[in-house]
Amino acid sequence: MRFLLVSDTHGRLGIIDELAAHVRADAVIHAGDFGFYDDGSYERLSDRELRLRVVHSDLVQEEKKRILALSLSERRAAMRNSCPLSEFPSYIDGHRRFNVPVYAVWGNHEDKEVVDKLFRGDIQVENLHILHHRQAYRVGPTLVYGLGGNFLPGSKLMQRPIAGAGGKVWSTLTQYLELIKTIEDEKDWPGPRICVSHVSPGKEPFVELIGARTRADFTVSGHMGAPTCMVWNPFAVSSVDEAMQRLHDGLEVVRKSCLDAVRPNATWADQAVSLIGRIPEDAVYIGRGIKAPRWYRGMVHINLPDAHVGYAVMDVDETGAKLQTFIR
Repeated sequence: MRFLLVSDTHGRLGIIDELAAHVRADAVIHAGDFGFYDDGSYERLSDRELRLRVVHSDLVQEEKKRILALSLSERRAAMRNSCPLSEFPSYIDGHRRFNVPVYAVWGNHEDKEVVDKLFRGDIQVENLHILHHRQAYRVGPTLVYGLGGNFLPGSKLMQRPIAGAGGKVWSTLTQYLELIKTIEDEKDWPGPRICVSHVSPGKEPFVELIGARTRADFTVSGHMGAPTCMVWNPFAVSSVDEAMQRLHDGLEVVRKSCLDAVRPNATWADQAVSLIGRIPEDAVYIGRGIKAPRWYRGMVHINLPDAHVGYAVMDVDETGAKLQTFIR
């Protein structure tokens, strides 16, 4: 089975089918900043988010300057006419569809209200499947699952799903805990596991811990705006002790920030963090008779650039997986 791996389309959704056809993909995995906006998003996004959409649009520089100089209400009207937030409304109303199945997390730059509707199933788009804390998908020989949004330790991590405002969305401790439980129900899955996040596990150790905790063979992420696809695994960049300390430190950042945010009623948060931190203890040999945790040797991270910059292709069958990365 062939997967197209792509991220950060920011509403320019035609590129998904374009690349899928080009590489002859059977399915697409999307790591967030998809462009989950509808016609009401103009009124819900903050001034800062609207400005970002103008700055990163395809408009010529003079038109960008003109729109940015307008009042907020005038800017919203101008954007509706010349700088649409996303092509997603045409998929919502059924005028467009994805040609192959797309499995996507939401990113940090999305409309929380639209994400809420997708999560609840109030919005359904043909061939679009949303990855979240309560849903994993068996896609051919592969288990695909994940959680999108930004990673913001502290009080925001203690909010309830779906958390966000003004065009920003972030993940919560409740979601991470539910994702762990969802994947534990798939403990007998024999094939490869792909854990999808928006935030890179290379940037946030806690996100890497989630991959290790769920026995991921691969993680797929975006968000960083890297100049090309970045591929690595813990064995390639650190010692066993360094890698294990990194996960421990990531967990402790979450533990401390959550407990500080909810004191004195911190029992639930402490129990949740402790459960998330129960990393599987199975080990493999890494040479010279030395054993190391399976995740240290076997979990591979793939961080994707924005879709217009590059993408990756993964072929998975009963013999294993092959990965190719591309710059556009």
